[in-house]
Amino acid sequence: MRSVRVTRGRLLRGLTALVVTAAGVGATAAPALAVDDPGWVNAWLEDVTVGGPGAPARTVSLTLTSTGATEPRVSIDLAGLAGVATASFPAGCVTAGTSTTCPMPPTAVDEFGTLTGTVPVVFRAAPGAADGATGTLDYTAFGEQTEAYAQQATITVRSGPALLDMVDEYVSGVEVGDTRQVPVVVVNAGDQPTVDLRLTMRFPVGLTPASYRNCRYGTDRVLATVAVCTVRGTFAPGQRHELRGGLATTVGPATLGDKRITQIVEPLTTAGPLPSGVKLAHREADQALRLRAVGRPLDVIPVEVTGAGGQTYLRKVQGAFDIVAQGATVTGAVGDTVRVTVGLRNEGPGVPDATNSGDGVGAFLFVPPAGTTVLGNPSGCWLNGDEESAGDAPTTWYCNGPGSVFPAGTSRTVAFDLRIDSLSGTPGEVQPYQRYPRVDDDPSNDIAPVTVS
Repeated sequence: MRSVRVTRGRLLRGLTALVVTAAGVGATAAPALAVDDPGWVNAWLEDVTVGGPGAPARTVSLTLTSTGATEPRVSIDLAGLAGVATASFPAGCVTAGTSTTCPMPPTAVDEFGTLTGTVPVVFRAAPGAADGATGTLDYTAFGEQTEAYAQQATITVRSGPALLDMVDEYVSGVEVGDTRQVPVVVVNAGDQPTVDLRLTMRFPVGLTPASYRNCRYGTDRVLATVAVCTVRGTFAPGQRHELRGGLATTVGPATLGDKRITQIVEPLTTAGPLPSGVKLAHREADQALRLRAVGRPLDVIPVEVTGAGGQTYLRKVQGAFDIVAQGATVTGAVGDTVRVTVGLRNEGPGVPDATNSGDGVGAFLFVPPAGTTVLGNPSGCWLNGDEESAGDAPTTWYCNGPGSVFPAGTSRTVAFDLRIDSLSGTPGEVQPYQRYPRVDDDPSNDIAPVTVS
């Protein structure tokens, strides 16, 4: 049934009539007033940069979202692109003059009642478009009886080379001891060739890349290996280039959990600064890293190729590791102040690594022994929760870990000064704040007592 839009005036008049009717019939129940909800529709298209005439076209996703709306769609007005760029749309979209209307794609995903779909739009520089030319694309998302939201994206033509990374790979089932051939694939989306490029790759802790004589290597502050390679050659517009066979990468004993190998490509003449905080050096190597042309030049860059950065994501590597709680035993009399040093030690060989999320690892919880009071506030620690609302629960302190990685063979400990108020004999304890990225291989040593006698 087609829903009917109810105006504010009609609604108020209806409510007034309902009140009068109810008053006339006394306690007789009045019928409920139903108002249809038309839902909502929204769309998003980012600003787009395309190469000059002669460059391959760029495919960009126009995202369409809707909740509860009938026939959600988006209307795109191309009049503002005249002389700057052209746009083409997939089957199912209807064009009339300079306007195109696209329905919610049949491939849209429904998640918690919200439909999300993407409309691939192919942009190409118009013949004769000058470097720096800009145009606007107006688009409006709407459905039956919903409010229409008009938005605008800017399309810019930029002459010159434009290197893009084509790698976006997710890999499961990787095990310690494996050697993965990490793909390296680039394309020039500009209208001019690139002569020589810089490839910068980052391999998280535990992963060891092969050595090439035209690369320099270093280690960053979270123990990742950074490789910066100067790759010689001419990279023509639209032409894909790849490292044949991929870049051999060893999955070492320190590898644990999810790992993201990143890569960035840049024209050598305009490359940005080298990675900060990394001391780079050459390694002995018999081979050079070379990128070879593959297939015919692309006329259209695929929608999944979006920028100069790419990734290979290794899922849930089940490396071995053992986090050991470090407790303490001290002696003293009532009224004394004693110091206990507590924390965690990573016996390895796996290294908990939270660089993907930016979180810290190696945090721990400390419960002081009954009958003691913590004096002061150790750096990096604070009371966990609301002490006043804890009821009979013991006071617990939370202490930060060493950072985004917890290296094998290292400890994270904190010294607490405790005033002895009574000698009840009930010990405290220390344990990991969380079992990251999973429960370790020996859970029996995850909790250690802290005793004052």
